Amino acid sequence: MAAHVAAVLLAFARVAAPTIESFDGPLWTERSTTELAEARASSARDGMPALTELVKNARPAVVSIAVEEVGRQPMLHGDPFPDFFDGFSGPSEGLGAGFVIHPSGLIVTNAHVVERAQRIKVTLEDQGFSHTLEARILGTDSETDLALLKVDTDHPLPVLPLGDSDEVEIADWVVAIGNPFGLSQTVTVGIVSHKGRTDVTPQGRQGYFDFIQTDASINPGNSGGPLLNLHGEVVGINNAVNASGQGIGFAVPINMAKKVIPQLARHGKVMRSWLGISIEDPTLELANQLGLREPGVLVTAVTPDSPAEQAGLRAGDVIVRFDGRPVRGAGALRWEVACTEAGSRVSLHVMRNGKVIRLEAVLRPVPGEQTPPPRKRPGVPT
Repeated sequence: MAAHVAAVLLAFARVAAPTIESFDGPLWTERSTTELAEARASSARDGMPALTELVKNARPAVVSIAVEEVGRQPMLHGDPFPDFFDGFSGPSEGLGAGFVIHPSGLIVTNAHVVERAQRIKVTLEDQGFSHTLEARILGTDSETDLALLKVDTDHPLPVLPLGDSDEVEIADWVVAIGNPFGLSQTVTVGIVSHKGRTDVTPQGRQGYFDFIQTDASINPGNSGGPLLNLHGEVVGINNAVNASGQGIGFAVPINMAKKVIPQLARHGKVMRSWLGISIEDPTLELANQLGLREPGVLVTAVTPDSPAEQAGLRAGDVIVRFDGRPVRGAGALRWEVACTEAGSRVSLHVMRNGKVIRLEAVLRPVPGEQTPPPRKRPGVPT
């Protein structure tokens, strides 16, 4: 017991500027097709799996985050000079959660959890023992509210596998793990209430949002924690709670994070891509007129000399697939384009004159932005 206690590190660490890191292999883990097929077959045969084992396997990779941030210094009780001290700022502590995606110590959380951080500590718990480590920020993206942290460790950390949020269906069971009100490793269960919430602006933040809505209880301190499917895969990153009502929480879909994380690891930020089109969701009447058999978005204008024009896109085209993935709506396509790294070559499946044709576009940075040179990171997906 003494050895375990002696190993616990309790000091805050100053947030360091991103540094060059080296990782072996991919940045995260995904289960193989065979493993997924076996897990789904088992679920279908046995019904909902025991949550006890799922949570027991997942919790060691979930971290509690404590952040010392710049804020208003709490006023002392009976302070005779409140007006004098009100104008000064001092440190305050914020709470959140996160989860490990790479055994070397890569942790995903929300950007708003750490955006004002001076010092960060993350605490892992396993078999009744807690272990607190210093963390630094590798990169943040406020427009998707995602951040990538790094802790230094002399042994591999447990990780959570990432799932496919496109496969999540309304009414699927999900499990949220987090640090609400500082109560670490809290587990709540619910269902997916809705998908593709693009009209939600948590705490007034603006950005590329495409939330999974859930009734699993998400409270202050849950931000950044994982939303798991019944196979123990992360399908969302808990982000926001509707303070005016119960049973309404939101999570960033993990497929959005998969586009952002490699850029945060390479550049420390996301370089927005630009296609150069104006789009809107077609009405049901127009969809029937065009003979659409799958969702898509209508191109209403194409910017001259843009990647879209060079690819051959025209006003009146309907984009039904972007880079091999179904297009669920205008809001979803906007973040797909924006979060795909500049310079990427993407396929566009377009309905034109009743036929689906395939085009290719090379995305460019948003005009006025420059792409920084990548860090040397072996094994980082491109």
